[in-house]
Amino acid sequence: MVRLSLFLLLNLVTLIASSAENKLKFCYIDHSMSPWITGANQGLVLSAIHQAEHDLNQEFELLRLPWKRCLNEVKEGRIQAAIGASYMKERTIWGSYPTTTHGALNKDLRLFNANFYLYRHMNSKVRWHNQHLEHADNLHVGVQLGYSVGRDLEKLGYSITYLPASDDLVGAFKSGMPEVIVLEEAEANRIMNKNTALKNTMIRDDEPIKIAEQYLLFNADFYNEHKVQVNTIWATLGKIRKSKSYQRETAKCLKPR
Repeated sequence: MVRLSLFLLLNLVTLIASSAENKLKFCYIDHSMSPWITGANQGLVLSAIHQAEHDLNQEFELLRLPWKRCLNEVKEGRIQAAIGASYMKERTIWGSYPTTTHGALNKDLRLFNANFYLYRHMNSKVRWHNQHLEHADNLHVGVQLGYSVGRDLEKLGYSITYLPASDDLVGAFKSGMPEVIVLEEAEANRIMNKNTALKNTMIRDDEPIKIAEQYLLFNADFYNEHKVQVNTIWATLGKIRKSKSYQRETAKCLKPR
């Protein structure tokens, strides 16, 4: 009887360990990207991930990390996917995005869109127009660390000052340096709703610098070994994003205040 109990206990431990090993790990940014990611295990996109867990009868381990570390962990294969990664060609060397049957990026399977705008002081002459900055001599542009829009601006020849979070960028902006910053629109609205005085001093340009579809970016080796599983996860999340209930909640969260 004792031996049988010990045998059953060992089997239970093995099953628990096996279950933990098989649980997919996803990481996401450790700062606010309202309304998509608003805190630890909070935000619209994380609610979609949890809905996918329910629909697929599968549990994911969600890890909140600094964004550059999150991407590096996926690159090295220690974490299977990054939540909310925009498309960058250099990321396809180690990562896999959802694609169509013809191999094109499948934007239908995005998690959400991120709209990045230039924000400037009232008296600043700097403008974003026709894919370049006007009156930008000796200009430093503030961008959140790890965001692809910063790399895009660097490729255009602009000097970028990186800070860890959007709140850090706004804090530096209020002190006068950098002169302009790039923020995701909904995140900027969150900050200005908390500090209404900013609405008169932090001016958004009319043209977006970038509208970036954000994806669940998988490690390429993992994708190649588990294509059916990954494609099913992407498809499930795409279905959730298009659902009426999720669309209603998204519209509610993005409604200007």
